[in-house]
Amino acid sequence: MDDLIRDLQKRIAGEVRFDQMSKVLYSTDASIYEIEPLGVVIPRTDDDVLAAVEVCNRHGAAIVARGGGTSLCGQSIGRAVILDLSKYLNRVLEVNVEERWARVQPGVVLDELNAQLAPHGLWFAPDVSPSNRATLGGMIGNNSSGARSIVYGRTGEHVLALSVVLPDGQTLAARPLVEADLERVLASGTREGELCRTLHRLVTTHRDEILARYPKILRRVGGYGLDEFVDGRPFNLARILVGSEGTLATTLDATINLEPRPKPSQIALMVVHYRTMTDALESTAEILTTGPTAIELADK
Repeated sequence: MDDLIRDLQKRIAGEVRFDQMSKVLYSTDASIYEIEPLGVVIPRTDDDVLAAVEVCNRHGAAIVARGGGTSLCGQSIGRAVILDLSKYLNRVLEVNVEERWARVQPGVVLDELNAQLAPHGLWFAPDVSPSNRATLGGMIGNNSSGARSIVYGRTGEHVLALSVVLPDGQTLAARPLVEADLERVLASGTREGELCRTLHRLVTTHRDEILARYPKILRRVGGYGLDEFVDGRPFNLARILVGSEGTLATTLDATINLEPRPKPSQIALMVVHYRTMTDALESTAEILTTGPTAIELADK
């Protein structure tokens, strides 16, 4: 452990915390779980992220990337080195208003991103409930959705490209590959080519099984998104990375799709009262036929 700490301190320009107080603070998130980490690294730059991944890999130490810690399932804790991407890597790097996309660092908070986009009449549409704390990196890792997923879907449907660092410390640009580009990458001897060949072979071999067994539901986020590669869209490694909860790579930046922000005149709220919870639940299917953007259930 001393060697790990020493090597991290040599390589990291940001913060390296292995004191007991820091470990206690990072042992919990919004879930019911509590797991004390090995320590905490708070990178200031992309180079810090690469260095942390390389050093931890060399020492056999696991890494857990953490954003706002708002998930209810414990994805941001573990017996590992916690990589807190929320403190410094939280900038909006680029916004293209005409083409409606933005490039962001993983630690940017959803509400802060949307506040910067508001003057342009745009927003990042998946609206998770802890939007004033949740980071885009965490939303990408969990493939988060929100109340308006009926219309806007999950985070993965708005991720265009990802720049990531792999567990071995190599970087990868995951982006859509048209057929000619895919053939070129599949034939290459690069790490990207190796990964694309493995995934392409997997989904080609098991295509019928994937189509038959993956649930056809709006908000499925369990497991790796192999079903994202059997629908004829351009091959994009970003679609397997979204929802992988940091188990495949650590995000350095993301290029995301933006949607027009609804105008106040387009928004209406209807409150319906029911005598029983069962009545309320049974009415959902009928309400969906009217095309709402969201349905929320509130009990006493």
